[in-house]
Amino acid sequence: MKILLSFFCAVLMLTGTAAGTEKTDELTYLKTTLDYALQKKGEMVQKWQKQYTGSRGNENMMELLAYRPPDFLVGIAAISAYLYEKTGERKFAEITKKLLVSLESYRKYFPARFKHRVEYKEGVPVVNWFRTLPEFVDCYQRTKKSGVYSQADIQKIAESAAASVNIIFAFPEWGAMNRAMLRAESLIAAAVAFPQHKDAAKWRKMAEILASDSMEKWEIEDAQIYHPVWLHAYVDYLDRSGKTRLFQSPMLKFYFDYFVSLITPDRTIPEFGDGAWKVNLYEYYLMLERGAKEYRSGEMKWAANELFANLSGLAQNSPYKIDGKSLYAQPNIGFANLLAARNRYMDAAIKAVQPHYASGDALEEVISKKIVFRSGWGKNAAYLLLNYKDEGYYSILQKDYLKRILAVEEEKMHHGHSDENSICLLMKNGSILLSDGNYREIAPSGEYGAFRADIFHNRVVVRNVKKSAGQHYFAILRNSGAYNDQVRTSKIDFQSFREMEFSRTRLEDSKRNYRWERVIIRHKKDDYFIVADALKFFKSDYYTSANLYHTRKIVTRGKNWFVTRMDQMSGSFPLGGSMDLLIIFPQQKFTGTEKEWRDKQDEIAVFQGTSQYYDAGKVESFVTILCPIKRGADPTALVKRFSLMRNDRKGVAVAVSDEHTNDLYGVKLDLDVDLLKEDIRPRYNYESGKIKYGAVETDADIFFLSVKNGEPFYSATNLVKFVYQNRVLFDTPESQFFQVWGKSDRKGRAKWRRWDNYR
Repeated sequence: MKILLSFFCAVLMLTGTAAGTEKTDELTYLKTTLDYALQKKGEMVQKWQKQYTGSRGNENMMELLAYRPPDFLVGIAAISAYLYEKTGERKFAEITKKLLVSLESYRKYFPARFKHRVEYKEGVPVVNWFRTLPEFVDCYQRTKKSGVYSQADIQKIAESAAASVNIIFAFPEWGAMNRAMLRAESLIAAAVAFPQHKDAAKWRKMAEILASDSMEKWEIEDAQIYHPVWLHAYVDYLDRSGKTRLFQSPMLKFYFDYFVSLITPDRTIPEFGDGAWKVNLYEYYLMLERGAKEYRSGEMKWAANELFANLSGLAQNSPYKIDGKSLYAQPNIGFANLLAARNRYMDAAIKAVQPHYASGDALEEVISKKIVFRSGWGKNAAYLLLNYKDEGYYSILQKDYLKRILAVEEEKMHHGHSDENSICLLMKNGSILLSDGNYREIAPSGEYGAFRADIFHNRVVVRNVKKSAGQHYFAILRNSGAYNDQVRTSKIDFQSFREMEFSRTRLEDSKRNYRWERVIIRHKKDDYFIVADALKFFKSDYYTSANLYHTRKIVTRGKNWFVTRMDQMSGSFPLGGSMDLLIIFPQQKFTGTEKEWRDKQDEIAVFQGTSQYYDAGKVESFVTILCPIKRGADPTALVKRFSLMRNDRKGVAVAVSDEHTNDLYGVKLDLDVDLLKEDIRPRYNYESGKIKYGAVETDADIFFLSVKNGEPFYSATNLVKFVYQNRVLFDTPESQFFQVWGKSDRKGRAKWRRWDNYR
């Protein structure tokens, strides 16, 4: 659930780029901010009270979140406790004590409308267990040797912690996900801080049980917001329980490297699953600092430095600047908490090293299931994130438990979206050109599953329904938004050649009986993308499908092309930049637009669609060209560069040409087309798989041809032969192959993984 992810999240929403020059003395800044916070404390308390004494606001969210203690007071105490630890000045311990001891008095505002709820039968919490309780305990532990606490004070703080942690036993949610680890973090914090308490052993036992699903195991969430929350609680649990040896687990280290691999040119983490632009970057920052420290990693340190420069406003183009200045320029409680928190995680001696990652897997294809295209690590680099993560076949018990106990019909377990094979982010020159659709506005989700359902993502959407003549596509595509858990995905291929690179990923839907493969090709020099989507239907029936891309504005349009612009995100965050996105649909299909409510704002879906009867085994395709284009530039000449050379159910080919360029891309749509009926090895030959694409004939899955000064240069993958203008440029040698009857009495040609004729 998207609630206050920490006591400073509500005060400071943070996101992404590079090092700045503005500096200040942090202790002076923290002291100034503490004075400011104490001055504003009364005003903040009144605002907190109004949520329970005034209008109820969003009733669904109030019902979901129930009673929320004044956690911001712990945020103030965290500043004073840190200052005491650093300076030894007793006055800071006094401030901390007064805040901690006073917190239980605010339970008098506990609203009557929540008194019937069974979880409060044993008492009302003083602070929230969701990240705040460990900070509450830390504030006490940092100052307990100061001599300012009486026995009565200590008793009151211990009982406040107990009242706040015991509510967990009403619902000890479990699984390898953030809310379970946050519960474990709070339980172990209370047990370590107050070992003599009568419930301490019970707290520790439940902490170990809830943490066990995560320790040295894969997380079950696929959500930009929640990845670092889970990891932060995991790390804190290891510190408090004395199990820091588990940092050597390869599964734990994976997540720190994974975060680095996702970093965008604007030094954010892209949205996927339950995500929101600019949210929780501080959590990623803290964890990357800790990762750099534990693994002595210069790449993690580089990523941490870049994130901090962005979220602090020190970076030149940071969106977090306030009136053009960094957050150091004026008191900010959330930022002060971040400065205090990072000192327990960072090692300033680690030397930053720019990450080595190029385009390819965001580490691997089993757990992350993401592919990043990037032209480099500069701020103006091109960047595209493809997410093809499904629910997966691991941690089944945990996922089934969550489905049966939570209202999560719209979610991919857990906190995931129907964003399989979706383009979650496209950037160029600092401009956001395609983005994801945000989290949700109400619980459990908004209309049509907003914003988790497939129709809110940059992807192909398929319905096993006939569209009537004149019926709008979205009348078919919109439904409850319930997640289809009969979807499974896999990576088919990723290859990087001299002039282009591509990915091929597959989605198989056993509920609707179709398979969808998405091929994304990036031209390395010009940074345009060709997206070829192949649908193969395994049931003879009617299907309606659409290829969706979402934007804010259509700047101009022509026949089957649009110039689109993202001018803001999340309903309120303005976007700068100098680029728009040219979307070209070179096929002659129904092309349309649909106004929609997405990402908490008015947006437009640009799409091509088709609806017809398909015999089992038939293939349908969509082809899209995505071209970043300078704002104000005339797109006409660029549109004319692209044309279809082949467009049928076997393959598609896109030609790109002008006075300087003569390129051709070919994509085989159905990889099963090569297969022979006879049970021999190889199960294919060149004749069974060859396709003609203009002057090219080949059985390659994907190829690129560039003719320069009359000479053909090609790159191709998984092929036996490549022919250009009847000239054989590549042909594999023959070999004998062992057969099922036990003899090597058949000749054939094995496909080569990849080949090109560049020198």
